[in-house]
Amino acid sequence: MNVLFLALGAGRRRAVTEESAKVVADGGTATVLVAAAKQWKPGDFAPGVTVIDSSVLHRDQLPWRIERLVVYRGPRFVLKRALGRRGKAAVRAYEKKVADRFHRRVFLPVQKKLGGPSRSRLIAQHIKRSARPYEWIVITDSRSMPEAAEALDTLGAGTRIGLVWSADHIS
Repeated sequence: MNVLFLALGAGRRRAVTEESAKVVADGGTATVLVAAAKQWKPGDFAPGVTVIDSSVLHRDQLPWRIERLVVYRGPRFVLKRALGRRGKAAVRAYEKKVADRFHRRVFLPVQKKLGGPSRSRLIAQHIKRSARPYEWIVITDSRSMPEAAEALDTLGAGTRIGLVWSADHIS
């Protein structure tokens, strides 16, 4: 059994970690899609549970790849080469004070106005591209519900994925 947990709101952390561990213990595979991996501790999930930050879903989009190259990777390379040992501290300061602010205040609003793919479309693409087809989507919080509904609409009527509120409801 292949299960996708949508934990975009991070509201039921304990339930998500316990239910995903239970799915893995029962011989299935569990993937947890979170809005920001920083909100979760690395040791929260059982071994075998795959955690995906929703920002990873944007990596295939050309504007996001260009922004990553120009705003993050290029300056990181230059600062490390130019400053040597002090480069790491300079990179951290640059990313915090310049790159992250640019991303939030300029790139995201422009991307939204240009009509880039929504998160639900990206979730639908992830579901289509997965190596093993998902049998169940577990909605773990209220923030994940609209995304799940739109993703299933995007996938179309031919999809055979069950939608539940808890892994306990998987039959």
